Amino acid sequence: MPNRMKKRVVVEFIVLAAAMFCLRTSSFAQIPNDDPRRDTQVWNDTFLTIKLRSDLNLILFGTIRAGRDSSALVSEQAGVGMSKSFGKYFSGTVFYRYINSEPAPDRQSHEDRIYVDLTPRAPLGLGFSISDRNRVEWRNISHAVSWRYRNRLQFERPISIGERKITPYISGETQYDTRTHTLSRNQFFVGARAPLSRHVTFDGFYMRQWDARVNPGFLHVIGAYWRLEL
Repeated sequence: MPNRMKKRVVVEFIVLAAAMFCLRTSSFAQIPNDDPRRDTQVWNDTFLTIKLRSDLNLILFGTIRAGRDSSALVSEQAGVGMSKSFGKYFSGTVFYRYINSEPAPDRQSHEDRIYVDLTPRAPLGLGFSISDRNRVEWRNISHAVSWRYRNRLQFERPISIGERKITPYISGETQYDTRTHTLSRNQFFVGARAPLSRHVTFDGFYMRQWDARVNPGFLHVIGAYWRLEL
């Protein structure tokens, strides 16, 4: 990679790190929430993708998430994985993630998570496309092992605004958890992603979660995915 390009990537990474720090340290004025099942959270996830081959990528991941009505840190995560494309319409990912969670001041857990994604994609016509991510997770939560299956169906269509292409999307995800032996969680996403430069893509979204079996389980989430590519 030319030195000029390396410097540009470093500068962009510093800017993103500063943005993450600002989100981490800021708090939002909220109406007090007396229901422990409900929460408003801010997610700020960063993915660094290193292309090893045209069809194979190394992925590094890190995040800090604010909860308790966006007033405290409730999750810190880090991970590493590999993704591979099998032609134009199919991809797979293998990933390891470590998670430290503190949803309440008196509750803390540590999790080792390994998951596999298989994602087919297909065009629908008129510029629309559909993807169906199938994820199987092995989870070791404070020495208690369980499995989870997550299915996320997403519709999207890129649009051009000036010289920039933006891709709005909507998606829904259902999860089956062996701890409860039922479809325990449903999530709905609406968002859009846009390239900010050759190496940086921003993905902003709103997510609504329904899960009556955990606290908090009913979430309003404002999130951002930052994708850095080398």
